[in-house]
Amino acid sequence: MQKPGSDKPSNNTFNNNKIPSYQRYLPLLADLKGINGQHFGQDLLAGTITAILLVPQALAYALLAGLPPEVGLYASVIPPIIYAFTGTSRTLAVGPVAVAAVMVAAALAPYAGDDPAKYLTGALILSALSGLIMLVMGLLRLGWLTNFISHPVLTGFTTGAAIFIIGTQLAALTGITVPRGSSFAVVIDTLIIDITNLNAATAIFGITTIVLLAMARTPLVNFLSGLGIKKETATVLGRTAPLLVVVSAIIIATGIGAKDALNIAVVGTVPQGLPGLSIGFLQEPGWFELLPSAVMIAVIGYVESISVAKVLAFRRRERIDPDQEFRALGLTNIVASCAGAMPVAGGFSRSMVNFDAGARTQMAAIFTAILVGLAAFFFTGLLANLPKSVLSAIIIVAVWQLIDFQSLKHTWRYDRGDGIAQAATLFGVLAFGIEHALMLGVSLALILFLYRTSRPHIAVIGRVPNTQHYRNIHRHEVQTWPSLLLVRIDENIYFANIPQVETELHNLLLAYDGLKDVVLVFSGVAYVDTSGLELLENIEEELSTSGVQLHLAEVKGPVMDRLENTTLCKRLGAERVYLSIEHAVNELTDSAINSSAENSGSRKMP
Repeated sequence: MQKPGSDKPSNNTFNNNKIPSYQRYLPLLADLKGINGQHFGQDLLAGTITAILLVPQALAYALLAGLPPEVGLYASVIPPIIYAFTGTSRTLAVGPVAVAAVMVAAALAPYAGDDPAKYLTGALILSALSGLIMLVMGLLRLGWLTNFISHPVLTGFTTGAAIFIIGTQLAALTGITVPRGSSFAVVIDTLIIDITNLNAATAIFGITTIVLLAMARTPLVNFLSGLGIKKETATVLGRTAPLLVVVSAIIIATGIGAKDALNIAVVGTVPQGLPGLSIGFLQEPGWFELLPSAVMIAVIGYVESISVAKVLAFRRRERIDPDQEFRALGLTNIVASCAGAMPVAGGFSRSMVNFDAGARTQMAAIFTAILVGLAAFFFTGLLANLPKSVLSAIIIVAVWQLIDFQSLKHTWRYDRGDGIAQAATLFGVLAFGIEHALMLGVSLALILFLYRTSRPHIAVIGRVPNTQHYRNIHRHEVQTWPSLLLVRIDENIYFANIPQVETELHNLLLAYDGLKDVVLVFSGVAYVDTSGLELLENIEEELSTSGVQLHLAEVKGPVMDRLENTTLCKRLGAERVYLSIEHAVNELTDSAINSSAENSGSRKMP
């Protein structure tokens, strides 16, 4: 008989409870104990390079969210410091991100209308709500809920959001006026109809910025490497391109009087310094109205952050605690709301820059925050003449790399169901908006999951001659026995697939005459719910009344634990539950092997 609970975890399994509290909730303190001069220098360099990239991105993402540009700077100072102390990723760069920004814009358009003050208040409410949602989910260890966003759905959502973002930025890039909160279709339609209103000077600034930033990536790195500069150094120089382009654009725009002479939209006056912490927004209305959007922002922000964090941690064999990440990002967003900032998350491009620049700990993020804070105090006055089309170009270049049609092609070829979910999510973003598209994608993925698991693969198996391996009789030439039927169920047995499993088993039992024993092989079963247990009990009773015995083989430990005290297990007894198929066959077919073993199986697997 299989020993109950044989798959229970051993005492050597990693146990979070054995980790000191300060390491679990303030991981940076543990890292600082082992930091040395070399790591400190690497963090300082990585923090500086990330700050150079972050300043223009922060301004751009704030405008993308429909907020004043300084809000992006606010989101890049105090929130990253909070995450630095509480997050478990050593290299994740937290701050404003493109996808969250466009979700904020979509949520605030119907909430605030054309009221700038209400836009800012709404952004703070979204930060607080999304942070509270993440914090509660982290405390309740509900990170597993985000697993219901499948990778194809997430990829389709990201691609659709990137296309949507690019579409919205074409207006600022060309100087054509588009109503705030317009759908993708309305934006494109307006751009086509009003193409004659294009501001050539605005477009020149924007298009030139796109070209320069595109060339600053691989072409510039290859060019500098060809001059004998180390590739690492060339890459670092390429990362400074956005800031250099912004500085150049400001100088040129100031020199030619871009705003007055050429009617180019510019950033305008940016307040100097950082706002004090405030909770005045708590008294403002609209919390319940913005709650659904906050849930979406929280989920997408967490999924994006944890995905990047896991990839980077794997490269250095470091550990990520998903639940602590939830708590850290939740606390970070709550503080962000009090600091006058928009919702934040871990950014892919900045995190990769931070990692490639050699960051060893979250001290790099603290250095980045300090430098951005210094920029907010001393250099915001220089931003007044920066053309908005330059910031739009920075957004376009940043999100362009998120567009992944190749993944859709690959998914479609491998699994049409996943391909449909991915394509529906992608086009849903453009047709129905951010939130509805995500709900559509998740719903399709869950429906597909239920459909697949409700139709489990059930195979009659036999023994491959001269081995102890058992395979499908329709795929291999195998040995079978007239009085014994081996049936393998390759799925959990639960309420959704009970009718299918019951029908398949009944059809098999009717197809075989002279049976004395039936063995259900549970090697592919990890869970049996109450409905499944009832099914097994009914089958055992039906077989027993017809003189056939039911047996189980290769039952996993957790499943055996649940079955142990049931009526089914008591009726089967220890002698009818086997550790392996081979053991069951040897016990049940001693006489059959010596007398009438047969070979069956219609074909070999190609």
